[in-house]
Amino acid sequence: MRDPEMLKVSVIVPTYRSTAHLDELVASLDRQSMPQDDFEVLLIDDGSPDDTYARLAQFAKTRPNYRVFRLPPSGWPSRPRNHGIDQARGQYTVFIDHDDRLFPDALQAAHALATRAGADVLDGKESKSDTPCWAMRDIATDVENAIDWIEPHPLLPMNPHKMFRTAFLHEQGIRFPEGGRQIWEDIGFDIAAHARAEVVSLMVETPFYYWNRPEHATTSGTFHDSLDEYLDAIARVFAWIDDELTQPRFAELLPRFRAYQLRMRLLPLFRWDKRTDAQRARIRDFAAALLDRVPADTDQYLDPWRRIGVALLRAGRFDLIGQHMPTWPPLECAPRAREPRWREQGLTVEVDLDWRYERFVVWRGGRAMLDLDPEVARFATEYALDIDVTDDLGAAEYAVDRRSRGEKVDWMLGHGVGAEPRPGSDGGPVHAAARLPLMWDAADDGTAHEGVWDLYVRTAVMRTRIVRRVRTAWQGRSWAIVDGRPVAVYSARDGGLSVDVGQTLFTVVDDPLAAASLTGNELVITLPHVAVLSEADVAGELVSSRGERLACRLVSAGGSASVRAMRPRPGRYAVEFGSVRSRLRIHLTRAGRVRVIHTPQRTPREVVAALRRRLAARLRRR
Repeated sequence: MRDPEMLKVSVIVPTYRSTAHLDELVASLDRQSMPQDDFEVLLIDDGSPDDTYARLAQFAKTRPNYRVFRLPPSGWPSRPRNHGIDQARGQYTVFIDHDDRLFPDALQAAHALATRAGADVLDGKESKSDTPCWAMRDIATDVENAIDWIEPHPLLPMNPHKMFRTAFLHEQGIRFPEGGRQIWEDIGFDIAAHARAEVVSLMVETPFYYWNRPEHATTSGTFHDSLDEYLDAIARVFAWIDDELTQPRFAELLPRFRAYQLRMRLLPLFRWDKRTDAQRARIRDFAAALLDRVPADTDQYLDPWRRIGVALLRAGRFDLIGQHMPTWPPLECAPRAREPRWREQGLTVEVDLDWRYERFVVWRGGRAMLDLDPEVARFATEYALDIDVTDDLGAAEYAVDRRSRGEKVDWMLGHGVGAEPRPGSDGGPVHAAARLPLMWDAADDGTAHEGVWDLYVRTAVMRTRIVRRVRTAWQGRSWAIVDGRPVAVYSARDGGLSVDVGQTLFTVVDDPLAAASLTGNELVITLPHVAVLSEADVAGELVSSRGERLACRLVSAGGSASVRAMRPRPGRYAVEFGSVRSRLRIHLTRAGRVRVIHTPQRTPREVVAALRRRLAARLRRR
């Protein structure tokens, strides 16, 4: 291992009763493109009562760049992470939870950007296993310094899944809060880091962190178990904001941060149908004391409905807050893709977006207005609170992202702002519409790799985020040769629009237009259904019913594509690319004739129906 003073990165992994996901984490560190000698891994066990520490020691036994520590149980990741900071010898420090993993180029790319920019903090591209389009940014290139960004804030989402300059953490005394359970300890850490940093870099061109949300329970799922603990945690977050963001450059950021916390932490407490009278009294007292310390200029960064809710709390009208909370206007978004087309530049498709307020918004006087409880409406009028949400609906922000089904990585295809609010037909729900034209230039897309990609829309209206699958009425599959690879856009069984890069689900020959013939000593399968956007030469095999294999090649040139192979012996053959075998069968007779048999793709329901019909026919023959 190289001199510790020359280490580039220290990877800190707090552990406690680790599951098999720990093996996946270590495997992801083994796959790093950064040489193992350039980084160290600190595995820190928080007093696990099982065999976790022994497993950590076993990992370190065969990896010279690993160090293992065992601490008395503290009950939260803060203490192990802080111990890791104290022990870190790398120029930069990365925190990773024991269920998660890093993408292969994460350390190499992040360190290169951080050192080039002189970053104190680097926020890398993050994906989440159970949430499409997580933590997406509507920018296409890395940013060396986003310290002055306000919205979106450069450290969002506020978690520890980032890279920090180790000396910066030591010099500024930045640590995770300790002392038992510390809900949202990562928020306190990130706020302190941002307040004291001079350079915050954003890495969006290279996947960095994979946040795995396993099915088993984790400590993050216990935040609401104790009301008192939860309220104390909210108070701590506001104290961190007030104590850290005092510099003049945070004058605009400060009220936005407070508004976000009111929206995300305080108002949801008043969905209190299942609260006891004592709990309701505790929440009322807490809200009154908290809002005494939160300046009123915070409320301008809330949407109209939440602004009314906070105004009720500021006025002490707790008798009305219970009537207001059920009137949140639920908004749905239905994205629909038109028929996709292959053009010289790549795949083009238009996505129509339709947002609908299911209830509590009405069209009145040419405007979309909140339909409030009568008493709350009188309060809003008395306090001159706007109930018009037309501009909020019209200012909808939206983006279409593609998500790798296998790698769970998301990349933006296009984004837009603005929608046209409209009254519902025959008194139906108020809605708004927009259209987003997209072009996926896969030939120049360094983020493209083989596999299946699903398209999603994410939208933001009234500070509320919605993610939906892009669905389509178009049925079928359309092929092209792009950047030397076969690519299929198709309608998935769930009605969504998806793209298969590199024949991972289908083969290019499975189309009714595919035809086969013998040309001299060569079998040629012509593919007139394939749009040729580039030349290709892809290796495959003909597989006979007897199990014999014969090399073939998918080639494209001069605007046409075909599969070619030396003339095989008579028999039945399928075409195989990678692990995917065609449903098409080629029957070569002894007389030298070629017959193509197309077997249509069937749904599971159709397969079951066919089996039943076959069984019934056999029973009748008996």
